[in-house]
Amino acid sequence: MAREKKNKRVTVICLVLVAVLLGYGARLFDWQVLHRDKYVEQAQAATATYTPLAAARGEILDRFGRAFAVNEEGYNLVFNRIYLPDDRLNETILTLTNLLRTTGEAWVDNCPLAAKAPYGFNEKANIAVSTMIEKLRLAHYATAENCRAAMIEKWQLQNYSPAQQRVLMGVRLTMLVADYADTIPYTFAENVSLDTVAKVEESSRALPGVEVRVVTTRRYVSGTIAPHIIGAIGPIYSEEWEELKSKGYSYSDIVGKSGIEKYAESYLRGTDGTLKTTRDAAGNVLSSQVVKQPRAGDSVLLTIDRNIQAVAQRSLRNLIYQLSGSGDKNSYGAHAGSIVVMNVNTGAVLAAVTYPSYDAATYREQYESLLQDEDRPLFNRAFNGIYAPGSTFKPATASIGLQTGKIKPNETIFCSQKYTYYEDYQPTCMHYHGALNVVGALKVSCNYFFYETGRRVGITKLNEYCRKYGLGVETGIELGEATGILAGRTYRESINTTWNDGDTLQAAIGQSDNAFTPLQLATYIATLANGGTRYRAHLVQEIRNYDLTESVVLTQPQVMDTTGISPEVYDVVKQGMLSVTTEGSVASVFADYPIQVGGKTGTATVYDHGVEFNNGVFVAFAPYENPEIAVVTIVEKGGYGSGCAQPAQDIFDAYFFYQGETYTGQQSGVLIP
Repeated sequence: MAREKKNKRVTVICLVLVAVLLGYGARLFDWQVLHRDKYVEQAQAATATYTPLAAARGEILDRFGRAFAVNEEGYNLVFNRIYLPDDRLNETILTLTNLLRTTGEAWVDNCPLAAKAPYGFNEKANIAVSTMIEKLRLAHYATAENCRAAMIEKWQLQNYSPAQQRVLMGVRLTMLVADYADTIPYTFAENVSLDTVAKVEESSRALPGVEVRVVTTRRYVSGTIAPHIIGAIGPIYSEEWEELKSKGYSYSDIVGKSGIEKYAESYLRGTDGTLKTTRDAAGNVLSSQVVKQPRAGDSVLLTIDRNIQAVAQRSLRNLIYQLSGSGDKNSYGAHAGSIVVMNVNTGAVLAAVTYPSYDAATYREQYESLLQDEDRPLFNRAFNGIYAPGSTFKPATASIGLQTGKIKPNETIFCSQKYTYYEDYQPTCMHYHGALNVVGALKVSCNYFFYETGRRVGITKLNEYCRKYGLGVETGIELGEATGILAGRTYRESINTTWNDGDTLQAAIGQSDNAFTPLQLATYIATLANGGTRYRAHLVQEIRNYDLTESVVLTQPQVMDTTGISPEVYDVVKQGMLSVTTEGSVASVFADYPIQVGGKTGTATVYDHGVEFNNGVFVAFAPYENPEIAVVTIVEKGGYGSGCAQPAQDIFDAYFFYQGETYTGQQSGVLIP
């Protein structure tokens, strides 16, 4: 009986064992035969990592395709975590930093601790102190020493010297903020030399996971030409990281920081590709495959004409040097200025000059000294500087007076030098002019005539039309701009002061609180020259794909406003502006010029540390009969506007007579091929 029970138990156990084995067999048959492809794919997916392949940045070109910002091949040192064991990271970092010291090159270190003892906070670092504290999971009031202690413990730095600890902290904190992972490589050093590349490759066995990657680096072809417009690129700062990460950026990416580089970032950036790396369970790499090719960024063609920009820059620099007397920026002579050149029929900006300026190629190295310069070379005077227009405002006053019927084309107003309409305010004209009509008043720039015109029109109506000209309002330019100040009751109320009747007289001659950007003045003159249509000012002519074979965006002229002023009125005003260049204060520059030019000078009173000076202002358009371009020149402390006309002639030379590489016109001596 006992024997039968024992045999029965053995039989049951055997049956269970057979059932288990059959189950395993069926499962293996399902895995390896019936659904083999499915499970192979799942196994591969589980061990696959995807890393980005950087796309080339789009280039920035002038209106004819001549280069401003282009790409060159460079070399970055990159940590690939797939091949770099964490327990070898510290020694790898120290080996590489020692190597870079021998070649005189830098590595990425954005840690906000001072580079040398006593290692206090460095508030100028790319990583904010608050970000470091957050990443280290410390209290918000943590000290620099608290941060050091936390990093020493976190990354096991106890056995290294203080100097080595600081090197390791700098790299590893930057890696931490950059979210370094299998799928996110870390750029340890950028744009290293071929000498460094050779040394790294020679030491490849001692540097596992350190890769030399060929990348594109930015080169500014002529860094001194239009740097304020082209702008700059730079690393991602910690305060930008969260937003940019959500847009698909890597922490080591370079982004536009200013100018067109920043404005057109979404086009210039391109789309990164993807590299798929498959590993087995032991971590060995089985294969690498590019599953998505990177797409280069789009290129931006500006409205800027590189030749005209270069001519305008050199001419303004020469003029300021001459007007300063000695060229010493510390003297009370001319020291700064701006020029804007605009197509009157489209609003396209052909040149935008700021002086003093800087070189985009050395911008990062010289940033601190540029920032400290009292003449503010980093400040974009063309779009953000605001200046009293002086008598260049008078064509606007004339056109408004004629359009509203407050003055007539042939009406004469008698200039007795002192304007005596108001008992309590009696400003004077520079000269005794006698009887003048509007054309004569523009030619000699008679203040008395425009005091009377401004009084008749009134500040409200004057400002209504000035806004249509683009004065005191944004021009629409793609980059940042100042809105300027339109003198009147609204502005005075904003600063808690009152508007008096006498203020209208000063506003009518371009003084009082009136202050506009050179770009606004160019928009105003362009609007006047084309017969009253104000176009949006713009710098981007077209965006094309990287190899320029397809158009992505084509900018069309955009009407922002119309003045409603009649062609007959503009004919009269333009006659007055023509008389300025043929018989008036700048006849010595333009009387014998082969193209007729309409112009107006301005002398605007300003104060610097309580001392009174005059800014020189000159505006012009050409050709007179069928205007194509407008030019505005402003020289700070430049004296009389008549002394600021030469750059306009140089620019007209470049525009009308300089075709390609062949110059056919006047000999100004400033043309640049």
